[in-house]
Amino acid sequence: MISETINYIEPTKELGDIKKFGKIYGVHKYWSRKPWHPISECILKYSNKGEKVMDPFMGSGVTALESVISGRDFIGFDLNPMSVFISENTIKRIMNMKVFEEELMNISKKVKKLAEDLYSTTDKCDICNKNLILIHSNIGPKFKNSETGLFCCPDCGRSKTLVRRKLNSKDLKKFNKDYKIKSWVPRVPFPKEFYKDRFSYKGITEVSDMFTPRNLYFLSELKESIAKWGLNYKDLFLMAFSNTLLHSSKLKSENVRPLSVNNYWVPDDYIEENPWLRFISMVSRIKEAKQILNERLDRESLGKYQLMNSSSLKTNLKGESIDYIITDPPYGDAIQYYELSYIWNAWLDTNYDPKEELIINPKQKKGKEEFFDLMDKSVGESERLLKKGSYYTLCFHNKDFGIWKGVLDIFKRYNFSLENIEIVQSKGNSYNTNWSKFNPKTDIYLTFKKSKYNATHNKKVFISDIVKEIMNSKRGLPISEIYDYLTVNLISELYYNESTPEISGLTIKKLANIIEEVKNGD
Repeated sequence: MISETINYIEPTKELGDIKKFGKIYGVHKYWSRKPWHPISECILKYSNKGEKVMDPFMGSGVTALESVISGRDFIGFDLNPMSVFISENTIKRIMNMKVFEEELMNISKKVKKLAEDLYSTTDKCDICNKNLILIHSNIGPKFKNSETGLFCCPDCGRSKTLVRRKLNSKDLKKFNKDYKIKSWVPRVPFPKEFYKDRFSYKGITEVSDMFTPRNLYFLSELKESIAKWGLNYKDLFLMAFSNTLLHSSKLKSENVRPLSVNNYWVPDDYIEENPWLRFISMVSRIKEAKQILNERLDRESLGKYQLMNSSSLKTNLKGESIDYIITDPPYGDAIQYYELSYIWNAWLDTNYDPKEELIINPKQKKGKEEFFDLMDKSVGESERLLKKGSYYTLCFHNKDFGIWKGVLDIFKRYNFSLENIEIVQSKGNSYNTNWSKFNPKTDIYLTFKKSKYNATHNKKVFISDIVKEIMNSKRGLPISEIYDYLTVNLISELYYNESTPEISGLTIKKLANIIEEVKNGD
């Protein structure tokens, strides 16, 4: 019998303005960031104030901040230096907004004039008669000999002064100039083998090749002005800088956001965006987020936190010292964190060895077997650290049911009982989600308890029977929702049925074939 309902995690009134507080986490791009409110709900449900919460795959720090806000102590691990950098600066408050503004003015004094020299045009603003400045220019075969630009007045604003026109000779001279770079830039070579390589065939061999000469020059001067002046809020300005990088690279066009397809794809027709305007926008985003964060932090007794830039597969923590674990590990080969963070890490002069990164990546010689081996080590270490009777919430989704079975087998092996399954709508609408009806649209939160595992039944189950029952009781569902219902039922069967259903090779695409067979009565 199929589950009659899917349990969605709904926010309580006590959490406040969901959309407004979500801006706290919009200060820097990162992948697979979970909505903050279901994470908060789980922390409140499965732990108590003063207890210790752990996240073995910390990501962008949502669990870290929500734990601290709820009065729990937090410890998080991540191999990626960008994870720790973003998490730390997400938690960090602006204690003195006046000082923050003064430091922004100091940065502006050093580079704003340079930005105007590099990106201004002779066109005048109709309102204030100041020179317009380039927002972005279109480059590539489509625009050969007819390159266009988008311009506005930096003082009167884009909405009132927007101009689109063909680039003139003076504009092109600035674009084609050979800029003599004096400050440091990341002449860092890309690894010879990227799993998601869609750039090397265009002659891009190092990080600096991802930028036009003009943007590379300006970015080097901007970073220099931030890094070497002893600013109180240097890291927040560096976070705005790093969040400017992808927008200022060749990875963007007017119709494609950078990394919207989860790899370094350089479109033939890209845009050269003005990095100064983007940086100011990112700083404004941080300022707004910190003002909102102060509202939340002022209302609560706060927990302490430790952010560890290291693997969680083997830690120095004392056994049975953690009260609750909640984490969102990588989903097989879907997101290559090492590769996607490479430009950021290069510009911030950091790097890491992906050897223990929990991922499927043929270029790193990691297939499903290696993925499950690393996942086994992670769950084993978590079981050692978690107190008896405490909970572990796994935020996970994958369109390959074989991955699901392997993950669930690991939790059974370490004697976890499966206590709850909840469905959460994924944050945002990524390119892949919109592009493909075969991509999962939700996240599944599995909560396990550290206690004795026992199978409860032994009954042969057929996938087609489950799908047929779903279609009969939930008529007109799109394939993504049928997938959710099927997944929830299969998770329960895979965990507690000794006679588990045959799911070898079952993917969401093959589910489409099963649906057609059910419709045709086969």
